[in-house]
Parts: sequence; C-alpha cells; structure tokens
Amino acid sequence: MESEAAAGLTRNLPDLDLDVAAVEGGVLERLQIRRERDSRLRQKALNAYKRQHGRVACEACGFDFFVSYGKHGEDYIECHHRIPLSESGLTKTRIADLVLLCSNCHRMIHRKRPWLRVEQLVAIINHRSSSPEPTDYVQEGR
Repeated sequence: MESEAAAGLTRNLPDLDLDVAAVEGGVLERLQIRRERDSRLRQKALNAYKRQHGRVACEACGFDFFVSYGKHGEDYIECHHRIPLSESGLTKTRIADLVLLCSNCHRMIHRKRPWLRVEQLVAIINHRSSSPEPTDYVQEGR
C-alpha cells in the first residue's frame, strides 16, 4: 500500500500530458469515392418508425435526441444500412434494410472491422446494462 507521503507527492505532480500541443487547422485536399444514397429513403424510414413508435429513437439503445435536446434534437437520428453498400454494391434499398441509430451507436458499429451488426451491438448494450462491472474492459498499456 502507498504511504501517505508518497500519495501526497503523486497528487502534486503536474500532468505532463496536459501540456502537449499540436498544430492543427491546415487545409488539405482529399479525393474520395462515396457511395450514392437516397436521402428520401432516410426520411421515409424515419417517418415509418415515428408512425409505429410515436417518436424517433435509436433502435439499438433507445436514445431520443428530443428528450435530451428539446426542439433542437427533434427528429435527429442517423440512418444505417444493415448491409453496408460497400458490400452490396449497387442495390435496391428498402426501409427494412435501414436502421435508425444515435451517433454513439453508429460510431460503435463502425469502430473496428469487421463492423458489428446491429444485433451484436444490442447484445453488447444489454450485457453491459445487466453487468455494471466493466469486466471485459482492459486499458491498453496499464
């Protein structure tokens, strides 16, 4: 166990990571290929979900932007293709092929390859909510 004197010394040391700085804001030009999407389909998916549930919320975690942000967050949600267009290529997309996700859930799905399926993310969320201890969390380098 750490002595009180050693603990006091540790608390008074400056956090050197806070003094790190980097130059940012330069202008870069990027050439990229984007998959074509139909924004009308997103709106139709949003309307269908709203008709069925009476509100717009993340289909994975239930987060509702309107509840958290009021009018500013009303009807805000991201639309995710269950099968990525990069895998399907040119395809006829139906509303059933889309899922409405909050920004955090959408990022978690796309965080690492292979990308999670929505059902896998929901299973992770459900497991985490039933097990409050972060038993499967390991910080690298510590």
